[in-house]
Amino acid sequence: MEDFISQNEFQSEMSAIEEANFNSKCDEILSRADKFGIQLEVVYSAFKHKEQFPSASLLECLQVGAYEWDVLS
Repeated sequence: MEDFISQNEFQSEMSAIEEANFNSKCDEILSRADKFGIQLEVVYSAFKHKEQFPSASLLECLQVGAYEWDVLS
């Protein structure tokens, strides 16, 4: 007989995977900004975006800051 996980266990695993992916993307942006020595500038731009759009996620804010400083293309 095979072991199956419950729907709650499945949802929990999926949430953990999504959170890890989210954190990985944020870390990648900050690492790339650090390579150019503009991590502070990217984070400042992210905060400015958050002021304008309070419901924006951390990742969205970092992405906006990264595009503003040409860290991401």
